[in-house]
Amino acid sequence: MIDGDAKKLGVTKDLAWSGDGRMALVIESDNEEEFFLSFSEIERIGDVVFVKAKSALAAAPSIICPVCKHKNLPEAKFCAKCGRTLEVKERKRSQPESD
Repeated sequence: MIDGDAKKLGVTKDLAWSGDGRMALVIESDNEEEFFLSFSEIERIGDVVFVKAKSALAAAPSIICPVCKHKNLPEAKFCAKCGRTLEVKERKRSQPESD
């Protein structure tokens, strides 16, 4: 993955779909952060993917497995690598007390 200034942005890791049904690439940077790159922001694809601008990358949410540290999709219930149950910490809403 190369931007318009010929700087390496990361490595293409996977394909993804946005909530509105558009296809995107999952990009992993050198520091192991994941980003989404919409196909509309791609300049050219060949042996190397050329991106119009680095600002086109959007942070990809993930859940990290407490056992093997694998990054999983936010909606995952089990780790894709080791199979451990992933716990999603949800904030409990305070409910009004009934009189």
